Amino acid sequence: MADWKSPMRADPSEWLVLSSCAPIKYRLLTELHSLTVADPNVARLRAEVLDWPPMKKELRYQRRDGTWGGKIHSANPRDSERTTEKVLWQMYELSWDREVKQIRAAAKTLKSFLAQKRTMPLYEFKAQVKQDPVRERLAIWFLRTVALGLLVRGGWSSEKRVMGAIENLLQRVNAFVSDPVSRHPVEHVGVGLPMIKREAMEDGYCFIPDMHILRVFAHTPELLDSIRYRTVLKKIFDYVMSADYQDLGEQLGAIRTVRGPIARGWGIHLRPVEEYAEKGNVDELLYILEQFARLGLLNRYPQLMTYMDWLMSHQGKDGRWDLPTKYFGQKPLFMSWLRLERD
Repeated sequence: MADWKSPMRADPSEWLVLSSCAPIKYRLLTELHSLTVADPNVARLRAEVLDWPPMKKELRYQRRDGTWGGKIHSANPRDSERTTEKVLWQMYELSWDREVKQIRAAAKTLKSFLAQKRTMPLYEFKAQVKQDPVRERLAIWFLRTVALGLLVRGGWSSEKRVMGAIENLLQRVNAFVSDPVSRHPVEHVGVGLPMIKREAMEDGYCFIPDMHILRVFAHTPELLDSIRYRTVLKKIFDYVMSADYQDLGEQLGAIRTVRGPIARGWGIHLRPVEEYAEKGNVDELLYILEQFARLGLLNRYPQLMTYMDWLMSHQGKDGRWDLPTKYFGQKPLFMSWLRLERD
């Protein structure tokens, strides 16, 4: 991305180097300015990042099985309880990676969800799936997707088993999008949540693209090296941007089981930018834009470019953004992923 400065009114790099915390400085210099730890200043920053006190405190709470809180998924965005997903994502935002032994310990547990085992620990879903094979299959596929997102973000996409699972997921999502049922994947039964149609399910799971699937693909740059995979990704996210998908909203539908329906959420729901600002969810919008940018699809969709135009219009002449704090923080999960400090 050699021309990342071109749409900006000014480059805020100098101000960030002088004013921001070590993790932001490190990511600025390595990700945007392509410096490496061979540079003494970057090496010094790297050491400071790995000694970051707020994150080192979290290491004390890791369990022997590699998880935090005995949970994998951050189910409730407003829940302050530690989960493996929440803590790992904070570590990744700090630029911690697979060099940290605690992250490697967590990855060992996450990789267990990629194995084709008859039994596996389902952590927070254990009570929900008891003696219900339908629910158990749903939980396994969901945790596998969450685990894949965390593994690729940590740098494990180069491993054959992880990459194989990603390719399998891509093929399944592509098969769903290619099926005519994807145009109307849910049906309304009574007054409850819309239910996902049985014909929209494969292997007991609906592979409709959501935020977790978006995260997996966005953090697997190897997919962009293949013309075939790039074509598939465009097809998948053309569907996500379509009216058929967007009408489903954040709740993509519930899945029937003998013990009652399980809600399926985490839809990639794009709303007017004014709604994000009024409800304080701009950090959610920024997160979505980041994922599409990593896929190289940001300028493919006019709606996303409209968001970018709005964002760039708020940049000052010095290159800094001074967005009101009321625009942020109403969804704490997105806030914890994105904001290392208030500036």
